[in-house]
Amino acid sequence: MNIPDPQTFTDPIKLRKLMANAVRLGYIDLAFGCQMRIAELAGAAYSEAIDRAFFTGLVAAEEFRTADNGRSTKLINIRARHKKFGAIRVLTDLVMAPDVSDGFAKLVEHKRSDLTAEAIVLNHEDQFSVDAVNAARKKLMDNNVNLGETAEA
Repeated sequence: MNIPDPQTFTDPIKLRKLMANAVRLGYIDLAFGCQMRIAELAGAAYSEAIDRAFFTGLVAAEEFRTADNGRSTKLINIRARHKKFGAIRVLTDLVMAPDVSDGFAKLVEHKRSDLTAEAIVLNHEDQFSVDAVNAARKKLMDNNVNLGETAEA
């Protein structure tokens, strides 16, 4: 059986069809690859590196919620906060919160810890306060994430 590589797709609609078939046939890793590719395509629309990383992670989290809920789900509050305050403030708030986000565990489970808010902060630490960087590092370490895995690809 010839299984397509989601990385070769540039159309989110075709990726969603592939993802639906992958789920139906039990190819969970392929479905996750489709979710990640959709997120990467969404992030690619932004020229600033931090916005690109932020939206890639955000769309990945939205894809996870959509799969869990069985209906299209947007993280409207996060999007509104980004529009009002920007990526740096939203990411700072996320890493300073006492708990990790829902998407954090899924990203770590699938070896994509580089898309967590904490990893984005570490990868762009010159744009964040020392407290935010330390909080991000602590959250990753407390959750047994190898800091070497958080480096941007």
